[in-house]
Amino acid sequence: MNLSFLSPIYLLGLLGIAVPVLIHLLTRRQQKRLRFSAVYLLFKSQKRSIKKSTPNRLLLLLIRCLAVALLSLALAHPLFSFGGPADLIPVKPSANVFILDDSYSMALSSGDKTLYDKAVHAVLKPIGKIPAGSAFSIVLASQPTRVLQGWTEDSTLAEKILKATKPSFKTTSIGEALTQALELLEEAPQKEKRIHVFTDLDKNGWNAEDFPESEKQQNTPVKILDFSHLKTGDNRAAVKNVEVSQEFLTNSRVIRVKSKVLNLEGRALNNLNITLSVNGKEQSRNTISLKANETVEKEFTFPIKVNEPISGTIQVADDSLGVDNKRFFSYQPDQKIKVLVVDGDPKTVAHQRETFYLENALSPFSVALSNIDLTVSTLEQLPERNLFDFSVLVLCNVSDLPFGYEIELEKYAMRGGALFITLGDQIDPKYYNEKLGNLLPVTIQSLNQVDRQSDPFRLKLEKSDHPVLKIFTGKSLQEMQSIRFYSLYSVEGRDNREFTVPLWFSNKYPAVVESEFGKGKVILYVTSIDRDWNNFPIQPTFLPWIQRWIKYSARGLESIQRQDLLIGEPFVWKEAIPGTALFVKFPSGKITQLIPIDGEASFNATFRPGVYSLFRGEREASGKSESEETRAQPVTSLPENALPAGAFTVNVNTRESEGGKISEEEIKNILGNLPVEISQGGDVDQAIAASKGFPLATPFLLLVAGMLFWEGWVVRRE
Repeated sequence: MNLSFLSPIYLLGLLGIAVPVLIHLLTRRQQKRLRFSAVYLLFKSQKRSIKKSTPNRLLLLLIRCLAVALLSLALAHPLFSFGGPADLIPVKPSANVFILDDSYSMALSSGDKTLYDKAVHAVLKPIGKIPAGSAFSIVLASQPTRVLQGWTEDSTLAEKILKATKPSFKTTSIGEALTQALELLEEAPQKEKRIHVFTDLDKNGWNAEDFPESEKQQNTPVKILDFSHLKTGDNRAAVKNVEVSQEFLTNSRVIRVKSKVLNLEGRALNNLNITLSVNGKEQSRNTISLKANETVEKEFTFPIKVNEPISGTIQVADDSLGVDNKRFFSYQPDQKIKVLVVDGDPKTVAHQRETFYLENALSPFSVALSNIDLTVSTLEQLPERNLFDFSVLVLCNVSDLPFGYEIELEKYAMRGGALFITLGDQIDPKYYNEKLGNLLPVTIQSLNQVDRQSDPFRLKLEKSDHPVLKIFTGKSLQEMQSIRFYSLYSVEGRDNREFTVPLWFSNKYPAVVESEFGKGKVILYVTSIDRDWNNFPIQPTFLPWIQRWIKYSARGLESIQRQDLLIGEPFVWKEAIPGTALFVKFPSGKITQLIPIDGEASFNATFRPGVYSLFRGEREASGKSESEETRAQPVTSLPENALPAGAFTVNVNTRESEGGKISEEEIKNILGNLPVEISQGGDVDQAIAASKGFPLATPFLLLVAGMLFWEGWVVRRE
């Protein structure tokens, strides 16, 4: 049985009682002085009157004190229940796991604090009242989830740890946190076990696949406190994506920055400010308007004067959650396009090789002029190559691939690599259709041939808006009329696969098929790239035609090194040189040395958004043996001979900003057998007592009215 007072107003009642009592005592003291007066007899009759009325005055004093006390208690909104002020922590010994959502959505403002601050305060209240024999632990629910505090009974320790934490830049995973909580409870000796979740109920954090299987969930009660109603501002918009490119097809000195902005509100946003900053300075400012829940693209362009690396941000106007209003980018202008060409029909005579004309077209004079860094490989050498060192992979008349290598091609294209495939007399259509079915949106059908004395196949030449073909007009189109094709494969689209045909033959057969795969491009050229099936390679238009296709396909590569990472994703370094190390400079200025082990090193401390700069230099001695060295070691400064080696960016995953709130019904469906109780956070005692207790404010007010009526009756009677 328990009587809970949900506000400190009842303390005023003590003053209300003390003041009348004090006045009464002072009156009694004055009466005692009168007894020793020289006019004792004169006041004898008055003394009798005072004695006679004393019981009435005491009664009035009692009535007034009770009325003041009851009024103060009524204003305190008391609740009567059979449980403790925190049903959250049972009176008998129990084990309690507190799951605290520390994802970045909990940084939404709530008055002069954040939702996270309110949640931390709410966690500390029941911990401070933990009875003897009970224990608690704390799990943080941002992904990857982790145990912040193991089992303990020391509430002061939890207070120190929690007050030092802040919302992270990560997304939420309540399911993984709940799994860890159940594992912790299995170790606890107490019979009474509970789980308490403090969150804003963002839907993205409740992925059903992350939750433990129902048969393992036991019958542990789960109490969820929702803090979303305490927010005092709105998260209006988020910068969802940024892509940076330079127009290689025209040797332009212009950088293009394309961004996507998402409206997170259920109403239109008009004239929302959006700003491009480059190398710490504002470059351009504009406004955009978005319909409810709409995503809008906005492109900025600016000229570059030197080929130095650039870094910058796209930012929209601040709102109540500024974490997702800004997105970072980095870019190296005029970077060389690294191309790997695989010759599927190598010959001992140079001009008879499958790739002879392609090599000369892609690198006619020097890399400096073509901007293409070309590497030629045989099929046997292909497994030895690291695909992620190249922007474009060209397969020329390749009969088959090493076992399982199609999976490597899919990973390569998914992460932004461009795949350019040309056919020929060595290929097996059945193999391509089966093994490359995920990459190719079409199936290769029959081989169509004509003898060289008959009318050849010709391209359907007309003005095009395609980025590769738009320069071919007038005279260049006339020159392409003389191109003769004697053999080509017909293709047929696969069901539910998207692709485009930018170039056709005059017989309505596709000549080039283009499709997207992940972040990359896949381009299929249905004839040979040498002179076996056509005379295109010796035509003057072949060089600009093939160069533009390679450069165009490379633009599908956002970054083959995954320079644009999300919070928590690792940066992997695979270009280790013996005796060297890679140095990572954090946005804060801190420096870490990456030590390659077995030719590879990874950097996992990507917990803050920003641009991370890379430098290559000599390895600093650590005083440890090679077996004791770790992949990442902090250093005080860069070596004197360290050279810039690029940069990568880390940004928040805007999934945390999207999706709205999850409903109580959806939560109960996900949790299955676990008994669930959901209430609003803010004041833990009030949330818990309100669900179990009986309010006493109204009875107390009625008693106050009764006291006042009684006082009037007593005075009137006297």
